[in-house]
Amino acid sequence: MHLIINWEDFLHHHWQKRPVLLKQSISDFVNPISPEELETLVIKKALECQLIQRSHGKCQLGYQAFNGYGSLGQRNWSLRVEALHHCHRAAEEFLSLFRIFPDWYTEELTTFFSVPGGGIGPQTEPADVLVIQGMGRSRWRVWHQLLLLEHYNKNDFSVPIINEELISGDLLYIPKEFPHEAISSEVAMSYCLQFWTDNSLRMIRNWTESLSDENHRGIEYSPSPDLLLREDPTEILPQDLTALQDMMSQFLLQKRAHLDISFVQKMSQTAYELPKAPEAEVYSPSQVQTLLQQGHPLRRLMGLRMLHIRNRYFVNGESLLSDHADAWNVLARHRTIDGPMLIKFINEADFLAELTLIINKGYWYF
Repeated sequence: MHLIINWEDFLHHHWQKRPVLLKQSISDFVNPISPEELETLVIKKALECQLIQRSHGKCQLGYQAFNGYGSLGQRNWSLRVEALHHCHRAAEEFLSLFRIFPDWYTEELTTFFSVPGGGIGPQTEPADVLVIQGMGRSRWRVWHQLLLLEHYNKNDFSVPIINEELISGDLLYIPKEFPHEAISSEVAMSYCLQFWTDNSLRMIRNWTESLSDENHRGIEYSPSPDLLLREDPTEILPQDLTALQDMMSQFLLQKRAHLDISFVQKMSQTAYELPKAPEAEVYSPSQVQTLLQQGHPLRRLMGLRMLHIRNRYFVNGESLLSDHADAWNVLARHRTIDGPMLIKFINEADFLAELTLIINKGYWYF
């Protein structure tokens, strides 16, 4: 599979601006997973999923446990499976097609399997979504972002911005807060790449809590030295609040380095529980060195994030020795490491010791 997209044009004209349908943007499309594989995986791994059933033109979430397709009938339902790339290697490799976006910004890959009449009901998302159509056909409608969802309940539809049937290899980009829905005309699979978003108040609260946990002291606030006489002692003046805001801004600037590290540490952790690595022995540094020298491939745990800011690297929230940034960069950029890729680093005892540590934690495995 190959992407046929002018990313520069896409980011300039569409990203977080307006929806766009990119026809046949993936050549020689191959579904990363079949419906039968998905059914087995959901049951065996107890993956987080939702059943969406359509009745009288409306979609409703089903809350019963998923026990397979057999009892669901031939029409009007869809199965939504979250974070498939955490437990299915081909799905993770499919997701890597989109590494034009930063790793920390791609949140998860959600998979939909739909029968005729199935799909998703009218909804908006707080984050951007990239829809990739797999097998089958699905009709997607996207409305202007100012259209409220309450209009759907009254069948008060305006003309959609996009009203198209997607076929295998088509891509549909939907910016956040644009209402949309999908209905499949046949057995179909769709893959939705969802991007990270967060609330500013929650982010500030989490950051200040981390400062408190590390015993950072704030700036003591007192009234401005330019305090002026005032006629009304009960009034808070605009300049009082400006001084307060300036003090807070000064503190933020002083703690910018901590904010950098706090953010990359948090973003190196995924929103979903990581799968367990295949059973393996506990290695010694010498054993790891020998295996790499012999060319044994080293694989990253599916769903694991490894990010850095400057020469500080984090894996799943854990800091790594900054003296070996070049070596960590190899591991961060590649999901499978061949021995020769690390050959110039494996005689460095400190690096080898820490690499062995994260291998024994199950983050990487032979």
